[in-house]
Amino acid sequence: MHKKIYDLLCQLEIPVAYDHFATNKNIEPPFIAYREIPEDTFKADGKTYYRDYSFEIEMVTIKKDIALQKKLEELLDSNNIPYDIGDEVWDSDEKIYHNYYEI
Repeated sequence: MHKKIYDLLCQLEIPVAYDHFATNKNIEPPFIAYREIPEDTFKADGKTYYRDYSFEIEMVTIKKDIALQKKLEELLDSNNIPYDIGDEVWDSDEKIYHNYYEI
């Protein structure tokens, strides 16, 4: 599942990493970090029968980039991946936007 998400996000042609980039890399926005969100599992009789996978996608940009957001949403739509749009956060210290998607 991780490889599929990574390969899909790489189609946006911006840097992509799971959770974070190495500290020795100077990555400039725009970029994407994605991470797995812990989900509930269905368990009974000491066995896990079902585990759902959910991910959070964090898109970081210098300015509000509606075109890039639309490109991500079209990529998810064209691959039949349902998503929820989360918060948009302006980081005034770093002067960057964080846009969150949950898939």
